[in-house]
Amino acid sequence: MASLTSSLKAPGYREVRLRQARVGDIAALAEFIAAYTGDGTLLARSRANLLHYLRDFRVAADGAGRLIGCGALQLVNEDLAEIRSLAVDPAWRGAGLGGAILRALIADARDLGVARAFCLTRRTAFFARHGFFVVPMQRYPDKIWNDCRLCARRDDCDEVAMEMVVPPTPAAASAPLAGLWPGR
Repeated sequence: MASLTSSLKAPGYREVRLRQARVGDIAALAEFIAAYTGDGTLLARSRANLLHYLRDFRVAADGAGRLIGCGALQLVNEDLAEIRSLAVDPAWRGAGLGGAILRALIADARDLGVARAFCLTRRTAFFARHGFFVVPMQRYPDKIWNDCRLCARRDDCDEVAMEMVVPPTPAAASAPLAGLWPGR
């Protein structure tokens, strides 16, 4: 897996921690996601569902520990993973936080050996900037059938399917350990 903790500074030098989600995050994560379900931006997720898929989630927290962003990478099969529940607090939009979360999820996909990642979104420009391209929605029939039945917009869907080929592991990350210790 990619590094579980990274730090970045947003405009105004507010520190942000991007890390793997923990059990103690479930209540805040459920509340955060619920704020985006009313308008159909995200699918609702129960606390039980979050607990079950907790290891899929990355969270971003501000210096005070308040959740300001999240995203999940859910495996579909050996070749494919879905980017899910990617959201950023409106006060933090435009600071690069969504891109940082997405890059961490793509790094996780790469570390797991997944060849492709996809998402269903209305934010096509955002995902296109990060290497995703539009594909036919019918490419994911099982996925659509299972999750779309939970969506408030299921009868009037305006989401677009996008996919990317996960870049190969950077050479530095896959270099052998030999030579790291002088004289050995």
